Amino acid sequence: MKKFSFYLVSLLFGALLFTYSCGHTTEPAAQSQEVAAVSESQILIDYLEANGDFINSDKVPAMIKSKEVFENLENPKYLVIDLRSYPDWAKGHVPKSVNVDMKSLISYFEVNIKPADYDKITLICYSGQTATFATSILRLLGYNNVFAMKWGMSSWNKDFAKKWESNLSSDYIAQLETKSNPKNAAGSLPTLSTGLTEPKAILKSRAKEVLNAEFKSVLVKPAELFSNGAAYYIVNYWPLPKYESGHIPGAIQYTPKKSMSTKADILTLPTDKKVVVYCFTGQHSGFVTAYLRLLGYDAYSLGFGSNSFMHQKLVDNGAEEWSAFTKEEIHDYKVEVDKNFDESKAEGSSGGGCS
Repeated sequence: MKKFSFYLVSLLFGALLFTYSCGHTTEPAAQSQEVAAVSESQILIDYLEANGDFINSDKVPAMIKSKEVFENLENPKYLVIDLRSYPDWAKGHVPKSVNVDMKSLISYFEVNIKPADYDKITLICYSGQTATFATSILRLLGYNNVFAMKWGMSSWNKDFAKKWESNLSSDYIAQLETKSNPKNAAGSLPTLSTGLTEPKAILKSRAKEVLNAEFKSVLVKPAELFSNGAAYYIVNYWPLPKYESGHIPGAIQYTPKKSMSTKADILTLPTDKKVVVYCFTGQHSGFVTAYLRLLGYDAYSLGFGSNSFMHQKLVDNGAEEWSAFTKEEIHDYKVEVDKNFDESKAEGSSGGGCS
């Protein structure tokens, strides 16, 4: 009888132990499924909005004019990084500037320099658009002393101004509309698949991927929007009164520095359609487009902004207030050349994926 009682107790104890151990082996699996269900884009945007919400702050667009760069050429606390192709940099650049490919920017900041040693780090390209795109990513990574030079090399010296001057157009003024177009109903964020769950790790992975893209592939021309606008969700990134005075047909107004947050309108952007953002110059939209691509949107920027389709109207409305590019923006500051550069041995295009 004692043996039977002992056997019975042993069976009961074993059953309890099995039940307890089974309960604890299934819990990590349940947790794993819960983690897998969490949206990486949600993790990322929550982190960015909790840490400055740069794209919706007064710090954007983080740009300085060429005059400030010129006045600080001898200032060791100012670093100038030129994103153009090496051949173009070699043939003429801001004195003491360093040439860095956009794909190498993150590595350059982590390995080659101590960013905190500088008061300002200025990125330069041909027109200012690539620089704002790259500056946006670096700012989101926490480099708060990075700026883009407004108008790019087109503002530095008249020899480089053709990039802007050749893209000014008033061809589409007559096709502008004044009616307001409604935003989409709020939906979800895009799906990201880095395989990471820690926000800083997701951010860095996405930042590298966004900077690895050729910037030219991110640009859309006005002819495309005026002839094939239905293929895009067109974001007009102007204040409402200016939007109501005339915009690209089908464009939807989003308020600068306020609308691209989960508390406002970012969830109204479609995840199954190309989103193109336009501002006045293509520079503020460069910041926004970089942010949206970081989050996984199929986002693009209208090259040269409204200067590319309604330039004369911008001038008539007030060049400074409407950010029209004019001859007053072009300076005659000195340039350096690389005396060791042999143009006959240069390979490939001089475009460098930079605008």
